[in-house]
Amino acid sequence: MTITWERFAGSTDGFAVRLAFITDPDDGAAASAEESASWGALQIWVNGQNLSAHMSQGEQLQSTHWYLLSVLEWLADQWNPLFHEEKLPNRNVNEPAATALIITRNAPVLADETDILAWEEEWHEWHGRHALRAARDGGLFPNIAIRRFRDFIEISWDDEPSAGSPHGFQHGASRGVAYLHPEQVAEPLYEILRSAAGHLLGGHPGSTRLQRLRTRVDSLRLRTQHTARLDWLAGLRIQPSVGVRLSLDLLEDDGHSRWDEIVASLEATGDPEAVHEVLATEESTLVISDPCHAALLFSSLAPTITSEDVRTLASVLVKQYSTDVAAMSLEKLSRHTFPDPHLPDWEQGYELAERVHEEIGIDLSGGWVDIERLLRRLGVAIISRKLQDQNIRACSIVGPRHQPTVVHNESSLAFSNYRAKRFNLAHELCHLLFDRSRGRKLAIASGPWAPRSIERRANAFAAMFLMPSALVQQAIADQPDPVDRPEAIAAVAAQLQVSRHAAIEHLYNLTLMSDATRDELLAQAQSSDNAR
Repeated sequence: MTITWERFAGSTDGFAVRLAFITDPDDGAAASAEESASWGALQIWVNGQNLSAHMSQGEQLQSTHWYLLSVLEWLADQWNPLFHEEKLPNRNVNEPAATALIITRNAPVLADETDILAWEEEWHEWHGRHALRAARDGGLFPNIAIRRFRDFIEISWDDEPSAGSPHGFQHGASRGVAYLHPEQVAEPLYEILRSAAGHLLGGHPGSTRLQRLRTRVDSLRLRTQHTARLDWLAGLRIQPSVGVRLSLDLLEDDGHSRWDEIVASLEATGDPEAVHEVLATEESTLVISDPCHAALLFSSLAPTITSEDVRTLASVLVKQYSTDVAAMSLEKLSRHTFPDPHLPDWEQGYELAERVHEEIGIDLSGGWVDIERLLRRLGVAIISRKLQDQNIRACSIVGPRHQPTVVHNESSLAFSNYRAKRFNLAHELCHLLFDRSRGRKLAIASGPWAPRSIERRANAFAAMFLMPSALVQQAIADQPDPVDRPEAIAAVAAQLQVSRHAAIEHLYNLTLMSDATRDELLAQAQSSDNAR
């Protein structure tokens, strides 16, 4: 076989693609003329690892060999969701996309027929937008998924075999994940896509299929892509589920964009300067690299958010806009700290909390941490709004033109609980300090659709921040009973002004109790809460 065309783009240390066209070994017997011309070899490199390398019939091969036209078409058609859609299908699991797709493939056991159909449809549609194997068309491609993750691109992979893989066929890269800057992935991928499409069209200028591909590739650089990309970032562009379509007799194309609804809600506030800032992005012609406040906030909310909640949160984004942001104490403490996928979330959260304690020297003489007073000292506004979604505990907003703000949700169960609100404030402080974008912006709603790793880290931060080791030791020493007694835990929690659940989990993480003791104390605490 002879290589007729080849391109390499990117850097193997970060992200790179090598694509070559080779003479079709079947001379077009099993493919159209365009497909036959696209027979070739594909390598995808991430962080120094060739994800295409595999064993076949006892031989180590470095490339995937197959008809590649379907891959090029998939990249062109799914470009915007690939680089801008973050929300996983059906359920927000704490795993990279490649693994999440395996976990969520099947609907819950007790789901009825309609729910199963809706679940499977959403899974297959998401898989079709983000999984390389959706474009395999019979080929044996590596199990790679690409999606947005805040202001990064997440590339994840797994060695799950493809259906129809022959005996002894195995990709070399086991489960893994990498987080790269959007341009680092988009630019080499587009270079390969544009060059390959142009080469194929040059050999078959009369092909309507290749003409369509070239037109689609060229359109990716048009300014008209801006709104669609923000739409995907916000995560509210999903089609109605099949269950809704069946119940309401909707057609396949009856989905509508809710980004227009968000923009309309912002503009209805009557403050054009603030609206402009809320919608400000940093982007190239290929990808939005730094999303706007509005896209960041709504990407962490449920896809089914009500219009009333859209209006409420849009109003907050505009109201907290300020040209005179003077929270310098907070800025000195803030640094973008992306979650390390190789370390437990709780370990990262604890370390960050201890670092902040050291840097600001919090007065612990009173036996507890006055988190509300600290936030106000750091220039953070604390406000509340009533959302229809009770699962949102609080939101955080900050930026070069936004006052640092924590928004309590008045309809959340935590709002009426003083200790839970304290924990929420510490949780949001972690977001304000460490979860900003490269543009120093943050807008996130703490709830079931926020990134799980970020939420778990913020929970751990809150626990250590409100219960530093020195105060825990003091609180335990003040109790006449051992810490494995319910009365002692209740007293420790009261002294530190946290919930019993938070105190139990924290003391367990500090290795101050066994698994069995933790489980027993948690069950007793839950039973006591239910009895109230």
